[in-house]
Amino acid sequence: MSDFFEAKSLTPEDQKKLVAEIESRIAARLADGLLTEKDIREIEEMRLRPLPDIQDVQNVYENHLFMTKAK
Repeated sequence: MSDFFEAKSLTPEDQKKLVAEIESRIAARLADGLLTEKDIREIEEMRLRPLPDIQDVQNVYENHLFMTKAK
């Protein structure tokens, strides 16, 4: 499996450690039968959608839960 992500907040060494940890977890799930090669292929081929920026969805984060009710 090639390096599949880049985390600019991590050093190259930390990125390699993280990739190794992810790969070992995937291998363990394969060994336990929790994942199949087909599952892994499907995950690898998934297209990721970008997360919305908070500026684009400001109304979702409004303080409506803590507003006082009018009497």
